[in-house]
Amino acid sequence: MKKSQVKSVVELLMDSMNLGVVYVDHQGKIQLCNRKAKEITGIIINAQQGHAAGRISEGDIVIIADNKLGEDDGLMGREELSYLNIHDTGIEKGDMLVAVGVYKNKKIEPRYKYIREHSLNVPVKLDVNYLGFHITVVIDTGKKETMISVNDMVHRLRYFFAVGNVVVIDGSTGGLKFFQMKGYSARREDLGNLMRGAPYREKTTEDIDVDVTGQDFSDLFSGLPLAENMHAVLNGKREQIKNQLFEINRRPFDCSIVKWNAEEAPEKSGVFLLLRDASHLERMLSDRNDIIQQIEEHNMAGETAGCDYPEDAFSGFAGKSVKAREVKYLAWKAANSRFNVILTGESGTGKSKLAREIHNIGMPQAPFVEVNCNAIAPTLFESELFGYVGGAFTGAKSEGKIGFFEAADKGTIFLDEIGEIPLDIQVKLLHVLQNKTIYRVGSSKPIKVDVRVIAATNRNLEEEVAQGRFRQDLFYRINVFPIEIPPLRERKADLYLLINQLLGQVCEMYDLEQKQFSGEALQKLVSYNWPGNVRELENAIERAITLCESNIIYSEHLRIGKGNIPVTMKEMLAKEEARILEMTLLKYNGDKQAAMEELDMSRTVFYDKLKKYYIKY
Repeated sequence: MKKSQVKSVVELLMDSMNLGVVYVDHQGKIQLCNRKAKEITGIIINAQQGHAAGRISEGDIVIIADNKLGEDDGLMGREELSYLNIHDTGIEKGDMLVAVGVYKNKKIEPRYKYIREHSLNVPVKLDVNYLGFHITVVIDTGKKETMISVNDMVHRLRYFFAVGNVVVIDGSTGGLKFFQMKGYSARREDLGNLMRGAPYREKTTEDIDVDVTGQDFSDLFSGLPLAENMHAVLNGKREQIKNQLFEINRRPFDCSIVKWNAEEAPEKSGVFLLLRDASHLERMLSDRNDIIQQIEEHNMAGETAGCDYPEDAFSGFAGKSVKAREVKYLAWKAANSRFNVILTGESGTGKSKLAREIHNIGMPQAPFVEVNCNAIAPTLFESELFGYVGGAFTGAKSEGKIGFFEAADKGTIFLDEIGEIPLDIQVKLLHVLQNKTIYRVGSSKPIKVDVRVIAATNRNLEEEVAQGRFRQDLFYRINVFPIEIPPLRERKADLYLLINQLLGQVCEMYDLEQKQFSGEALQKLVSYNWPGNVRELENAIERAITLCESNIIYSEHLRIGKGNIPVTMKEMLAKEEARILEMTLLKYNGDKQAAMEELDMSRTVFYDKLKKYYIKY
């Protein structure tokens, strides 16, 4: 078989395996590049519509969706924006920009919107009628996608880290002149270059291959770490590399690098680069946890530079998914303000832990008082929250007692399950929040308190307001800065990190040698939906560690599912009743008489409940 035939067979084989293959010789020249490699890196364009080659001209309408200005857009900056008559000095590098303007026309006003790059899962959108065109521009940080629509003709471009998407309308004909597609870095069609007058290539719907044999690898595949590793393998400084994540043209690829020695002609020795597009590998959680870790670390390495919170902030709230970063972003903003905050989400999502971290970041030296409103008897709410003077009621201490608000003065009070507070106490709580003044039970002397309130609930307070169970004015007062913590089933990409974090914490807590989960056990943990959220996951890990006598935790050590969560109303009520009993006893250091009085239970009923739920104090 001739050498050219062998080359064709190799390319055909790799294409059928959905695998890109590139062979680069010792001089950095491409000697083989199959069609799949060209497709996934954008060298070959599979366009649904086309346009001729050209360049942006005066009078053309330019539409931009740039999620990180000055990054993957050919160093787009203020000078280039001035060509669209945008002279806003508030626009900075790293901003998210959606804009439309006329190229090099100083008379026609542009339309644009920009905001600082953020971790909110909220699309940035510009929707305008501009010079007879209905134009919509969207940057969706949740989907990692940009969308430019012109009269309902839609152009989408996904991104991993950054993107400079652009569509150009011909100023003379009103027709589509240019649209961006993946691989634009390899074609030198970065937004900044185009704005500075660089030409762009033709796009066609025809199936046309591109011969890149003999071209420099670096001209088509940008990415310094990849090039350095290929050079190291070629020179024998590194062994072959298998399934490692590298960035090519600002997108992630699962790469393997293998050296090949040409014995008959050593000067032709080189390396094979095997490629798979890794943009969606984070979805393959159950199969490729190793790659997920790399993607998450890669994501954070790129994105924390533009985030408004330090990388090590909220270490107790594990997660690097889009939803986790949104929570951390909002929590960081809350920590650096004195606004009242309300944390919402299902039970067990980590609201109390996040509340403490918000406090520790903003006021680390100030008091933090946590109040479990679900564990306070209705008759004791006022005295617990605001305190009392001596002799205020039967059983009151002669010296009186300060309440939770006084104890939290100059700091934070965390009102967990605030929806449990009775209506008559809600009125008094509203007064405290409005006037920063409390009255101890039995006293008419006002006491000033400077307290920041963080509330939490797993109820829908708006629905509670509609049902008349929660005061509307109090809801507005505490709902200044809401943060919703998503359930664990909605951030499955965080599970691997969270499992490892909890495993380490529990082993350290019980002074045990560090353990690890087997692949089968990890698969079982990852595939479960965790209706009890982080609390259920933590309980499952603690039980597994207790049962496991070696350093490897197997699936047999895990008990998850129907066996350890309440599924009927009766079971749920029983579990909650047991929790209240335990919390009340804990509050009074095991004083059963005090617990009975707070819960307003007879001695017989109280001890029957302790026996029923196996509670021992």
